[in-house]
Amino acid sequence: MEGVWMSMNIIEERREENLWFEIGASSIIGGRHYQQDFGYVYTGKQEVAAVVCDGMGGMEGGERASRTAVELFAGDLHKEEPIMDPSGFLYREAARMDLAVAGLKGSDGRLLKSGTTLVAVYCRGNRMHWVSVGDSMIYWIRGNSIEPVNLVHNYRTMLQEQLAEGSITREFYEREEKTPQAEALTSYLGMNHLYRVETGKESFLLEPGDMILLCSDGVYKSMDQYQILAMVRDNDLDMKIAAERTTAMALQYGGKRQDNTTVILMKYGEK
Repeated sequence: MEGVWMSMNIIEERREENLWFEIGASSIIGGRHYQQDFGYVYTGKQEVAAVVCDGMGGMEGGERASRTAVELFAGDLHKEEPIMDPSGFLYREAARMDLAVAGLKGSDGRLLKSGTTLVAVYCRGNRMHWVSVGDSMIYWIRGNSIEPVNLVHNYRTMLQEQLAEGSITREFYEREEKTPQAEALTSYLGMNHLYRVETGKESFLLEPGDMILLCSDGVYKSMDQYQILAMVRDNDLDMKIAAERTTAMALQYGGKRQDNTTVILMKYGEK
């Protein structure tokens, strides 16, 4: 059924029924005073898309950053339909969203200096394309296995890469990896010049029963990936229920310190 629904901070847009994908979404504010996550789900007859953005920069800045990025993506998706070059589209969108967020101004006319992470996927048939900036995650679930699709773009990952290539010593790595700075993002939308945009070089080929999970860091900082897998698998007959129970479990583990937490689950199955 065609229509657009806004539930909390997730826009769900259904243009036509899609026979290949079932999608569920859930988002909670956690123990925070305001919500900075924003999500988007699009369903067409031949394609689906999903986006999760986790904003930074206080109540006004973070919420506006994530919402601005998502709304720009949604608008551009419709302008380019059908998407002939999904990987190119996703890469260009990351750059456009970066500039849009970097240009946000507050009521005083000054730049907000806010930012947001980004994970997005676009699927046509059984081919999935994706893009990532920041520390939100995409997981691929097949059978009883779960694999991260993207990297976390923070100082710790940078240190790991520098250690592997031999440009830093293990002593330096171990000292820096223990500092709070290790969690600092090295790339995010709003920098006005993205340090890193990660995309798949080739499309992902999905098999019936495969699931794709997009989430903000509120999920994997409260649950390890095997706990995520168990929660999804225990509830995989209904993607909406699986998404809701995953965010609920993250809140149970995170308690009063739980960050904003958003999950979008997509299950592929030929029909």
